[in-house]
Amino acid sequence: MRTNNFKAILRAALRVVCILPFAAAAAFGQQQVNLTAGPATATLPDGSAVPMWGYSCGTAATGSTATCAALNPLVTAGGWSPVVITVPTGQGLTINLTNNLSFAGGTVPTSLVIVGQLGGGLGTTATSTLSPDHSNAQSVTWPIADPTTKGTPPAQGPRVQSFSTEVAAGGTTPLTWTALRPGTYLIESGTHPSIQGPMGLYGILVVTTAPVGATAGTAYPAVGTVPAVTYGAEIPLLLSEIDPVQNNAVAKAVTLPGFSETTVWSGQPGGCGNPATANSGNCYPPAVNYTPLYYLFNGVAFNKTNALASLFRL
Repeated sequence: MRTNNFKAILRAALRVVCILPFAAAAAFGQQQVNLTAGPATATLPDGSAVPMWGYSCGTAATGSTATCAALNPLVTAGGWSPVVITVPTGQGLTINLTNNLSFAGGTVPTSLVIVGQLGGGLGTTATSTLSPDHSNAQSVTWPIADPTTKGTPPAQGPRVQSFSTEVAAGGTTPLTWTALRPGTYLIESGTHPSIQGPMGLYGILVVTTAPVGATAGTAYPAVGTVPAVTYGAEIPLLLSEIDPVQNNAVAKAVTLPGFSETTVWSGQPGGCGNPATANSGNCYPPAVNYTPLYYLFNGVAFNKTNALASLFRL
C-alpha cells in the first residue's frame, strides 16, 4: 500500500524561522474561527484541473484573536488551498465547522482532528463506537480435513467511520479545544481519512506567542532546565501531494445514484467495483493504488515552465 506516503509527507508541517516583526498577542480566552468543508478545484501547472475537497475560512468571529487564512495567498474563489489557523498561546479554540459536501449521489459527513491536540470530540465517550461482536463463539473449521465441520461467523459489529465529532452535510457544529499546547499541528478530516485526506481536507494550526517589536516570540515555553524556543517571525509550510486518478474516482463516485459511504468496494459479480454491476462505482474507490503525481508546498505545485510563479511568497 502507498497510502502511508501521504500521511508521512502531510505530517511534515514545518515552521521556518526568520527575523521579521509580527503582531502582538491578545488577551487569553476561548477564540473562534468559522471554517467550511466543501468541493473545490486545484488547477495544476500542466493545465489540468483536479477535483478536490477543501476548507475555506469564513468571516472572523467578533472579538476573536484567532486568524484563519488560505496557505496559498493567490487562490481564487472556487480554487483549492490548505488553510492555516493561528491562535496565541494560552487560548482555547472553537471551530464552527460547516459541511457543504453535498453531491448528486448523496451527502458526505465529515469531522475535524488536530493531530497532537485533544478536543473537537476526540477522546470523549460520545464519539466512540462499539467493538465488533465476538459473542457468537464457534469451533475451528477444517473443511479439507472434515467437510462436516462448519460454523457461522459472527456478525460484524459497528465500525469506526469518524474519529471525532461528525458534522452532517448541510449542518454547522462548534468543535472546541481548550488549553492548546504551543507548536505547529496538522489539521485533517477525521472521517474516512484515507479518502477525505487525499481529497484535500487538511491544513495547519499554529499556537504561538507572537513577537512584539524587538522582543522575540516564544514557540515553545521553557520546561525544567530546557530553555524556551524563541523566534522573530513564522512562515508556515505544508507539504502535500495529489493523485488525480484517485481524486477523479472519488468525485465520480459521489455523483452516482445510490452512492453509499458504507458500501465496500468489490470487483466480484454484483459488487460495487464490478463494471457489470448497475451503478458500478457508487462507493468509495480503494486507496491501495494511491499514486501521487503532484507534490505541493502550501497547495502550490512547482511549475517548471514558469519558475517565478512557484516562488514562496512571504
